[in-house]
Amino acid sequence: MNITELRRALSDELHARAFHEFDGAGRFIRFVFMTEDNLSAMHGYVNAFLQERGKPPIEAESKFARIEFDDFALRFERHTEFLSISLIEKGLAAKAGLLPDAFDKSQSRLPLDWAGAAPATLFHAIWIEIGGKPPRGLDPESMLTVMDSRAIAANRLGDGTSQLHFAFDIDKNGFSRVALYNSDITASRMGRTVQRVVEFETYRLLAMLGFAAVQDNSQKLSQIETEVGKLTTQLAVQIKNPGAKVESLLSTLSRQAADLEDISSQTSYRLSATTAYESILADRLAGLGLSRLDGFQGVRGFLNRRMTPAMDSCRAFAERMASLSERIGRAGDLLQTQTEMIIQRQNRDLLRSMNRRAKAQLHLQQTVERLSIAAVTYYGVGLVGYLALPLPLDAWGIDLLVVKAASVPIIAFFVWLAIHRVKQGLKSDD
Repeated sequence: MNITELRRALSDELHARAFHEFDGAGRFIRFVFMTEDNLSAMHGYVNAFLQERGKPPIEAESKFARIEFDDFALRFERHTEFLSISLIEKGLAAKAGLLPDAFDKSQSRLPLDWAGAAPATLFHAIWIEIGGKPPRGLDPESMLTVMDSRAIAANRLGDGTSQLHFAFDIDKNGFSRVALYNSDITASRMGRTVQRVVEFETYRLLAMLGFAAVQDNSQKLSQIETEVGKLTTQLAVQIKNPGAKVESLLSTLSRQAADLEDISSQTSYRLSATTAYESILADRLAGLGLSRLDGFQGVRGFLNRRMTPAMDSCRAFAERMASLSERIGRAGDLLQTQTEMIIQRQNRDLLRSMNRRAKAQLHLQQTVERLSIAAVTYYGVGLVGYLALPLPLDAWGIDLLVVKAASVPIIAFFVWLAIHRVKQGLKSDD
């Protein structure tokens, strides 16, 4: 991709998921699918639906598409790890309250069964109902029935007259319901508001995936922490003992390090994604401009009480992994240092042993040299005796024993000199 194409791609990214005006009453229903490895199947499924209704197919590399039909619009979005199919119905009339068929799947003209049967894992389904002005006497009890939920969180929107109600629950048809009462919000602003709401509800549940990963791996991480704590204690005790053997602890530490790396490989991406989704969630919530609605628990209060602890658990889990990794690293350094010291002590003992053997060999060699000198001298004196026998020693007045005795120091000197020269030659070769 050259610089011009890159510039065009980066510019198009800012406008890739623009939301259109939303006028009157209506509904926005989004199905969120985890794509995994079935992105091509999803493209084929959506394109087959479009072709049956005479619409052009969506290109394989396309990240966003909006197709208008006679009575609704289909919105296709592709993200990093999920894909969404949205069905939009607008332009209906409702002066006050919601439409008569609000949240009623059996009365809807939208292809909900088709969207829900897509060939991918359905992760979330969101039903946003947009009506007219808030009806009089609206209270939490009546909204619990409307929203088919165990709890309601609601706020006023920025203008102070419109209201936004979240169920944060799943109804009998599998939808998370949101009700938006519109007093006098303009169509363009309503489009942006609906987009923020649907993104807020999407990323709210995606962020909770990190908490699920934490729950799945917390027990295993606790076991590793316990084992590393025991190992560190054993290491401290054995280090204080000069004769301790710490080699057996190394294999135990290696197993714990491998188990921790396995947990990290399984959770690092999910925890990073959770951090990113939480940031998007906070941004979308701030963009809605919510204010207090008397008699109702606010969205921020609900999330602070229910969701914030889950996000804190994710951060704490990541910190525990980082801290445990550092502890294992420090324990490994101590083991390595202690092992090197043991090896050095073994080398020292080995050198001492070799030194003792060398000294013993030297003493033995010196003893052999002395014996060799004595033996060679003895044979040399005997050879002198044999050589002196034919000589007229008696005529010379010399005794044979005197000749042999006189030859002893001379022969011994020459034998010693010969051995000394051999030793000197060996030293010069070394």
